[in-house]
Amino acid sequence: MNTLINYAIDKVKRKLDNDCVDGNVGTSERILSVIAGGLILSIGVKQILKNPFTAISGVGLGGALVYRGITGKCTIKAAVEQLTNEREEVTVIEHKYFVK
Repeated sequence: MNTLINYAIDKVKRKLDNDCVDGNVGTSERILSVIAGGLILSIGVKQILKNPFTAISGVGLGGALVYRGITGKCTIKAAVEQLTNEREEVTVIEHKYFVK
């Protein structure tokens, strides 16, 4: 049983690594995103009739996390990395005022 689980986990890892060549999300983040997204998505689907507004947000968030985990690309993470790597050129203008 243990070898079957290890085989399945290794197969999923290979599939994730082969599919994501230019992604910006690591393997452990991807696996956690799929697990957490699936959990949030399932809770949202179960609550769809009781609390529709909360359920819709849960379905949206869960779906986004599952998509992030499957594709390995996160637009939010890419935007944050672009902002931190981007350096703006600052032009310093010096004004001197003499007061008598």
